[in-house]
Amino acid sequence: ITVIPEVDLPGHMLAALAAYPEMGCTGGPYEVCPRWGVFEDVLCIGNEKSMQFLEDVMAEIIDIFPSKYIHIGGDEAPRTRWEKCPKCQARIRTEKLKADKNHTAEDRLQSYCMTRIEKLLNSKGRQIIGWDEILEGDVAPNATVMSWRGSAGGIKAAQLGHDVIMTPNDYCYFDYYQSEDTRHEPFAIGGFVPLEKVYSLNPTASLTEEQAKHILGTQANLWTEYIPTSEQVEYMVLPRMAALAEVQWTQLEKKDYTNFTTRLAGLIGLYRRDGLNYREPFRQQADSTATEKK
Repeated sequence: ITVIPEVDLPGHMLAALAAYPEMGCTGGPYEVCPRWGVFEDVLCIGNEKSMQFLEDVMAEIIDIFPSKYIHIGGDEAPRTRWEKCPKCQARIRTEKLKADKNHTAEDRLQSYCMTRIEKLLNSKGRQIIGWDEILEGDVAPNATVMSWRGSAGGIKAAQLGHDVIMTPNDYCYFDYYQSEDTRHEPFAIGGFVPLEKVYSLNPTASLTEEQAKHILGTQANLWTEYIPTSEQVEYMVLPRMAALAEVQWTQLEKKDYTNFTTRLAGLIGLYRRDGLNYREPFRQQADSTATEKK
C-alpha cells in the first residue's frame, strides 16, 4: 500500500490557530474544538507567515512520506473572515483576484493558496489531491480531485482533464446508517447507505470513454466522530467494503448484485473465522447489541 498523508488547509485549522493565533484573520484567541464541525476561523491567506507555515509543514511532510500524492484538503473553508480581513483583501488586490458570476474574489483567494502549495509540491516531484471544493475558483493545474459532495464535482473535474477519485457521500460514506430503522443500529451521524446502494455506484457515469480514463478509483470514508471502538469500525465497514471493492475492480457490464450476494456467503465465513464484528448483510433489523463483539 501507499500511505498518503493529508494536511487539510486552509480550513479545519483551529488546532494550528490555537498554537499560532497570529496566523488567523482576527488574531484570536482561538481554542481547539472538542467536537467536529465547520468553523469560520481559517488560516489568513493574506498573512505571509501563514503561507510560510504551510510551506514549512509541507517540507516536513515530504521528508516523512515518500508518496507521490499529498492530500491538502481544501474543503469546508468559509470565506467569512477573509471578506473582512484587511490582509486578505490586500492579497486579493495584489494578486488581481477577480470575482465573476460563479466565483467570489475570496474563492479565488483559496485557489491562490492551493495553487501556491501545489507549485511547491510539484517542484519536489509530488502531486496534490484536494476535496471537490478546490473546483471553486480556479482549480490548481495538476490537482487530483476527490469528489465527496456527490459525483458532480468528479464529473466536472474529469471533463476538465483532471484525475479524480470518486467518493460520493451518498454511496461511499460508511459512517452513514445501514438501515432505515435507526433504532436498532449503532448511533451514527445520519444518512442511509445500505449494501446494495454501495454496490450500485458507477464511478464513470455521465463520462465519455476518454473522460472516464481520469477516474483513478473510489474511496470509502469512515469518519469516526460517533464511532468510539474498533468493533464498531468493523461493523460499519463490513461487508460494505466488499461491495465497493467489487465496484472498483469489476467491469460495469459484469456487475451482478445477485451474484455478489451469493458469493458474499463465503466472505462472511472468513469474517466469522477471524472474529470480525461484521453486520449481517441481509437482515432487516439489527438488534440492540449490534456493536458488541460477535
